Amino acid sequence: MDMNELNVNELEQATGGKGGYKKPPEPVDGLEIYQIKPGDTLTRIARRYGTTWMELKDLNREVIKRAGDITWGYYIYVPARG
Repeated sequence: MDMNELNVNELEQATGGKGGYKKPPEPVDGLEIYQIKPGDTLTRIARRYGTTWMELKDLNREVIKRAGDITWGYYIYVPARG
């Protein structure tokens, strides 16, 4: 196995690679960690947190490449409430 391939695989295992983080990510000031539930979409989650799906996608750009690419059971960052 090529060393670069190994690094990409390790990164994907740590971050989830697509659809969110497999494990809760490190806390970040001003953000909460949300576990995606079955039936969730970025739009539905955004409404709950008073933001837009575009902002959620941007906050999670490491693991969400396209708006429809979220995986239930995984975790994403959302803006902190109040």
